[in-house]
Amino acid sequence: MIRIAFTCLAALLMLACVPLKQFEELTEENEQLEVSASQAAKENDALKVENRELAGQLERYTAKVASLSDDTLRLSRKNQRLQQRYDELYQNYTELLNKLKTNSGSNMDNKNLLAYLQKLQDDLQKREDELVASEQALLKKQQKLEQANAELSAAQLQLQEQNKRLIELEEMLTRKDDAMRSLKQTISDALTGFSGDELQVHMKDGKVYVSLEEKLLFQSGRYELNQQGAIALEKIARVLEQNEDIDILVEGHTDHVPYNGRGELKDNWDLSVKRATSVVRILLDDSEINPRRITAAGRSKYIPLIEGNDAAALQKNRRTEIILTPRWSEVFELLELDN
Repeated sequence: MIRIAFTCLAALLMLACVPLKQFEELTEENEQLEVSASQAAKENDALKVENRELAGQLERYTAKVASLSDDTLRLSRKNQRLQQRYDELYQNYTELLNKLKTNSGSNMDNKNLLAYLQKLQDDLQKREDELVASEQALLKKQQKLEQANAELSAAQLQLQEQNKRLIELEEMLTRKDDAMRSLKQTISDALTGFSGDELQVHMKDGKVYVSLEEKLLFQSGRYELNQQGAIALEKIARVLEQNEDIDILVEGHTDHVPYNGRGELKDNWDLSVKRATSVVRILLDDSEINPRRITAAGRSKYIPLIEGNDAAALQKNRRTEIILTPRWSEVFELLELDN
């Protein structure tokens, strides 16, 4: 099953460093979006569980209807037999009664005939009571059968609706996953002139990550873009402006070595933010990308790719990531219909 993945978006595009209050608001908004995304994934899993439960319930209802149908048929046949036997007894009773009325034989014959007639009448009453009880039981079974059929129809309808929702959700997720794979390939094709030690394009959790090494974009401790890095970003921008339903998060990352530069930058937080906003400006410059789709964020040293103090680890952690996420509004709308 395709795993549902959702992005954490922060609303900040600025020319200088991020104030603490705005960063806290950004962090809070990210956390809320993470909760929403997690809830949507849980609801999707719950939908599948409920679908399996409904399928099991449908099987139980089907078995119940089959059992009640068998019982109804059996009682109906029994009722027919009782009715037939009752009719025979009643006919015998009537014939004997008529014979008694017209009998001119001896008193002994009449006495025996009366005794037999009384026995026949008792048997007839017994059969009549059994017939009434059988008819009542048959009526109750028929009522239960009608109720079970109604429950079965309702369960079938609910299961059909649930399956329809589940299929729609699966199709949405498949379309989005296919679109993201296509986007990854398009970006990779656009960046074929750059080496693998300068940038990488990969997918994770349904999102496309474009990871650009520091050496491709910036000089050490600086946030002004290199010409080669700007060329790469312009190629990416050409692809992104053709994919309007993709949200763009630009994250600046540093290593854990304290920033010792001078000027307006104070620390690695400032450097990571400034690098993110520098990348955003290039993406927006002379492109048709809606600025509302883009978020710039600084991550400082706190999300390293590799733990360690060697030069290779430090270099790998100094990067800028462009994280591309599909919009999930239609998925949320479908999930809300189930609530």
